[in-house]
Amino acid sequence: MFTYYQPSKIYFGKGRLKELSTIANKYGRKCLLVTTENIAPLDKLYDRVKEILGGVSIEVIHFDKVLPNPTVEMVTEGFELAKSEKVDFVLSVGGGSSIDTAKVIALTNGLEKIDWDYLFSTFTNPFENYEKLTDKNLPLIAVSTTSGTGSQVTQAAVISSGTEKNTIFHQDNFPNECIVDPELMITLPPRITAATGFDAFTHAFESYINPKASIMTEIQSLKAIELVVRYLPKAMEEGTNIDYREQLAVADTFGGSSLANAGAAAPHPLSEIIGGVTHIPHGEALAVVYPGFIKSFNDDNIEKFAIVARIFNSELENVSDKDAAASLFDEINTFLSKVGLSKKLKDFNVSEDQFEQIINNPVLGFLPFGSKEKLQEIMRESY
Repeated sequence: MFTYYQPSKIYFGKGRLKELSTIANKYGRKCLLVTTENIAPLDKLYDRVKEILGGVSIEVIHFDKVLPNPTVEMVTEGFELAKSEKVDFVLSVGGGSSIDTAKVIALTNGLEKIDWDYLFSTFTNPFENYEKLTDKNLPLIAVSTTSGTGSQVTQAAVISSGTEKNTIFHQDNFPNECIVDPELMITLPPRITAATGFDAFTHAFESYINPKASIMTEIQSLKAIELVVRYLPKAMEEGTNIDYREQLAVADTFGGSSLANAGAAAPHPLSEIIGGVTHIPHGEALAVVYPGFIKSFNDDNIEKFAIVARIFNSELENVSDKDAAASLFDEINTFLSKVGLSKKLKDFNVSEDQFEQIINNPVLGFLPFGSKEKLQEIMRESY
């Protein structure tokens, strides 16, 4: 018995961006475009989007203030702009930060102001069917430009407040429609390719081992893991290869959808604690904690760890599940080295004071994935 929910209509494949005019045309005549700063190299893409929408007489109001780890202040500014301009729908073009920002702007439209304390304390369960926040929430279209965050197919929006990263879950955060066009990803530099690609791996892996996993999510998860293991190193070497980019985009979409329906494991909240204090990019923070996580949770997940280890190394088919699972630690470390993500917190110049904030974060005492002491030990392994 399982429940699976994926309401976003997905337009996947090379060249699908050109269909944006048809997709957007049914949502109204005025659009809030949510992106990072309108500068090179992405300014050409934003101009192309505006040209496509202008071709069907859609007015574009461009909010280009998104930064990595979007903050409550940044989202509030976009919310106020959407309200003052009376836009008909929101269009996000970018990675997870842009899509998450757009989600909350669309979700809260119609409110007098955003009550952040209420959002952060109320919408905490990815599987809850919440009441609508407002009857004037806006339609959302997402165009992803990275292969990793999966935000175009999830109900989650991660927003920072001070040193805390908070996830807002709501079924209205699922974009109405999304475009996944691998042609938009060929200019990603190797570092971002690696970080977002590993993020896709973690979505697939953590949803695979989550007790809420179902046959639907397991199929997606294992395929996503296989694609990242096979194609991420190749995309690092040959970033303009459209076939490699397409395979990683499949992994991203499968990983995000399985995450939305099965949930994460310990590394995600641990990486968000790290990111809130240090602002290390999400995928890189995940890479920091993964070796320690694999070591600490091996005995709890022998069968599934063994299956994943054999995806990395087919020679492990000839050994027991216990031995294959124990090998996953080395396989993960080898893979992280191959894609340039084998780092500790000290490699990011995280100070001892910052590490004390991380390891003493009260959230560690309330996470359902393990004892506070076990999670702290992962953090110590990561430092």
